[in-house]
Amino acid sequence: MILPDDDYRSLGRAEPGPGGRASRRNAARAKARARRRRWRAVVLVLVLLGGTALAVANLDKLGVTGIGGAVTPGIPARVSIPPGASTRQIGRILADAEVVERASKFEADAVQRGVTDRLKPGDYLLETRMDETRLFQVLIEGPGATADRITFPEGLTTRQVAERMTKGGRWTAAEVKAAFADPALTSPYRPKGKPLEGLLFPATYDLSPGDKPADLLRAMLDELAEVLATEDLGAAKRLHMDIYQVLTVASMVEREARTDADRPKVARVIYNRLAKGMPLQIDATIQYTFAQPKPKLSAKDLRINSPYNSYTRKGLPPTPIASPGAPSVRAALAPASGPWLYYVVTAKDGSHSFTADYQTFLKLKAKAQKAGLA
Repeated sequence: MILPDDDYRSLGRAEPGPGGRASRRNAARAKARARRRRWRAVVLVLVLLGGTALAVANLDKLGVTGIGGAVTPGIPARVSIPPGASTRQIGRILADAEVVERASKFEADAVQRGVTDRLKPGDYLLETRMDETRLFQVLIEGPGATADRITFPEGLTTRQVAERMTKGGRWTAAEVKAAFADPALTSPYRPKGKPLEGLLFPATYDLSPGDKPADLLRAMLDELAEVLATEDLGAAKRLHMDIYQVLTVASMVEREARTDADRPKVARVIYNRLAKGMPLQIDATIQYTFAQPKPKLSAKDLRINSPYNSYTRKGLPPTPIASPGAPSVRAALAPASGPWLYYVVTAKDGSHSFTADYQTFLKLKAKAQKAGLA
């Protein structure tokens, strides 16, 4: 074993929330793109307990009603359900916001489903003429199910991205699966026949109720293109790589490096090993083959028959293994200079020590194991 076998980098790492660095860096761009893509019509329902006074925006002016007075489905509608509201009151609030057609039908359906005591109060982002099954699911889960932002931290696989997209009942697993297979999701950096792995840029994205899963995936592809436009892509040619291969390297850097300072050095180790015809021996590539990552790889795992087994196969894996953030992409395009072939975690903050000598590597590894770091 050449590289330390505990480094599955994104496992157990604290994920940045909406206020994190990746979010702050990219939210503005995501918002700007969202504004260009669509307008938002908001229906505000203010419910005052004790008088049930409703203030409803003029729906005709907001474009909710179409020709002949028909309600246009899928228009964003923000509603507030007060604590203690009865099912009948909730139905009236939803009907006034045109989320449902009739309050009485909503009440009857809630009784039939046996959920009258499970509908939670709070502020919701819904949509006009919302699918009834989804509406009840959202009201049962509570306001968090309708958050109009979604954050993807660095290092997620497409499997993990898909799981996040289905949380909160916004989309079904079948809808998300179909979106990932959408042939219209093209990118100049996506070779024909390759999956979306490594191409969905990690950031915080604004959503509207009418958005489809493919809309979000397209925004993530566009965000990657915007980030790459700020980088020196000519460096790929100097590294004898195309951009897709650089993204593959960047994905391994993302999973391996724990500090930004180490990223260019990890990238250099990968390029040095490729140049010497050595197997990369990166555990994260093997972990990628499992539906659930293992706490520690066994000797048997290191021998699995997979194109992602970088112990038994030379060269790059066939695809990226995660979504790299901008620092990892930058490191893959501008690796540090050095003869290193090995690295070991030697500090509690996850920093590595690098060496070109195998015996030195073994000593570093033994020291790290004694310190409980490897």
